[in-house]
Amino acid sequence: MQIPAPRFHLRDLPLPARVVLTVFLLTIGLGYLSALIQLHFKHAGKGNVMPSITDVVENFSGQRPPWLPPEAPPEQLPQAPAVKADQPLVAAAKIKSIITDRCATCHGPDGEKDDIPLDTFAGIKKLLDTPPNAGKFHKVINKDGEENFNKDNMVQAFTRKSEDMINGVATDWKALIKLFPEAQLRKERETERKALLAWLEAGAPESAYLVDAFPLPAELRQDNIVIIRANYLTKAPDITAEEKAAGAAAVKKKSPKERQLSVENLTQSTHAHLLTFALLWTATGLIFAFTSYPLIVRLAVAPIVLIAQVVDVLCWWLARIPDIGPYFAVTIVFTGAVVGMGLMLQILMSIFNMYTSKGRMVLAFLAVFAIAGVGTVYIKYLEPELAAEKRDAESRKQ
Repeated sequence: MQIPAPRFHLRDLPLPARVVLTVFLLTIGLGYLSALIQLHFKHAGKGNVMPSITDVVENFSGQRPPWLPPEAPPEQLPQAPAVKADQPLVAAAKIKSIITDRCATCHGPDGEKDDIPLDTFAGIKKLLDTPPNAGKFHKVINKDGEENFNKDNMVQAFTRKSEDMINGVATDWKALIKLFPEAQLRKERETERKALLAWLEAGAPESAYLVDAFPLPAELRQDNIVIIRANYLTKAPDITAEEKAAGAAAVKKKSPKERQLSVENLTQSTHAHLLTFALLWTATGLIFAFTSYPLIVRLAVAPIVLIAQVVDVLCWWLARIPDIGPYFAVTIVFTGAVVGMGLMLQILMSIFNMYTSKGRMVLAFLAVFAIAGVGTVYIKYLEPELAAEKRDAESRKQ
């Protein structure tokens, strides 16, 4: 009778190979942890560690969860008082023109960032929040310096990355500072930036955008800075406290449709997940398949992450189906949990299986330090930040 050959186990590998596989698995774990951190910042509601079921449903289906009660109708906003005939006009900034010339050159048709359009008020509204100074638009231009020009700092759009029309010719910053004193140009551009910030902080009133006239705050009027280079100064009735309150209240929470991932972004994520994660989860699954655990355990754990990931991505698209889409979106929560738990099992059980008792003691010692470090970071930094976000969210509701 033929005796079957002994099965190869991870523990049979030489120590250097086992160390390489251990580092590989730990690196995959850290990469997945960074993906969870991105989920927090990109999709989680204020004060939540991870996106809630409602967040997931709205982001992927663009529909309100059907099991939630209907939203209360919006409160009637206070009407802005009528402008009196004798009301004096004050210096006002042409907000629409500023956004068009400083922002929409890139964030507009045929621009480098036309996927985030700012050439219409509808496009701008997507980057607002309640209050408006919590929105992305406000954050990227509310910076102290222009040293860096990236997705988090757009101050250079008012200076080095800008152009003005001089006698019908588009003139860039280097040419402008040869024609005009740079100090004066910078003061003018700073007024533009501060005027745009003031408009956002006043609730980004659509009426001021459409008529291209937003009254400058008193501190800018007293600065004796006249925006003349591109004719961004006009006259308008002064804004009242009632109008400011109405504008701030008008910036509502984004609707589910506004929160929904675009087809372009979803396609990009699908491409990245199916190609990249297929390789990663195959690698972690194969490593687990060569452990010495019983066959039934290896059959269950080795392929589970890859299978759950495919189902997860499939539900991203099925979630867009009208009416029944939210139920597929809920499935994403569970498939995501299976991916996370399955990956954790693959990593920890594979590493544990590679070593004898001495190696396991070293691993346990390192694990204690890792858990203590993660706990310290959470208690000292993350928990206070989440508590602050919750207080901020509650204060907005009041």
